[in-house]
Amino acid sequence: MDDFDPFAQRSAIDEHDAWLRATIRRYGWALQAVLAGADSPPFVHTVGLTGFDHPELILFNTEQATAATVLNQLGELVRAGRRLRPGDRIETGPGPVRLLHLPRSDPWMFAANDFYREPGEPPVPALLVVPEDELAVIDGPEMGCRYCN
Repeated sequence: MDDFDPFAQRSAIDEHDAWLRATIRRYGWALQAVLAGADSPPFVHTVGLTGFDHPELILFNTEQATAATVLNQLGELVRAGRRLRPGDRIETGPGPVRLLHLPRSDPWMFAANDFYREPGEPPVPALLVVPEDELAVIDGPEMGCRYCN
């Protein structure tokens, strides 16, 4: 017996899209957590900084609560008008990070590209957030991602 229900799956995706839109409208961006896969590490990325005419941000191999803290602090800098650039070193609560150019966002940042990439256009610009040292762990639940592979 097959338990796959395409209507339920589509409904869950629609709910997630609605949540993303509402969160972006309210805060300026949302965070998308992706669990580790067989061939990829866990990561968290922003969806919505493109609306500020700014690259999206992505942070790999970091506990979700810590990644959320770092990305939200960087997002607040963007909201305040700061333009983050490759090579920047920024102090965040959990520790210092460096920003690097991410050559292609489309293999990783599905939600940001779904929301902001125009047909026939290149993937949305993105910056890779790299901790300089080990980041202090922020206590918080691992939220998981029921929409991720």
